[in-house]
Amino acid sequence: MKFIIAFIPPEHLHRLVDALIEYHVPGMTVSEARGFGQEHDPRHPDHREYIGLEMTRKLRLEIACRDEEAEDILAAIYRSAHTGNVGDGKVFVLPVLDALRIKTGERGDRTLGPK
Repeated sequence: MKFIIAFIPPEHLHRLVDALIEYHVPGMTVSEARGFGQEHDPRHPDHREYIGLEMTRKLRLEIACRDEEAEDILAAIYRSAHTGNVGDGKVFVLPVLDALRIKTGERGDRTLGPK
């Protein structure tokens, strides 16, 4: 299993949800986040000067999926959120060692529902 964490601008959420529904994503959690990226590093080409530390609004998406679903999900995120501009976001893919569905006691990828 994989755990996908994506940080995207809020205005891309509806387009992304539509794309993920096409791939029958087993579920997703969305929460608000604030932070900054490489634009604060003076060595980065997109560096901008700020007075103080400015935090940008983002959404944090969390998706647990089967290994074979990860590439399609990443493609959907890229197509939905990519503009080529600063602030498009980042996506991280982590391995999931195990999972437990509390309701049934099921373990592993069965916790994600039917294939």
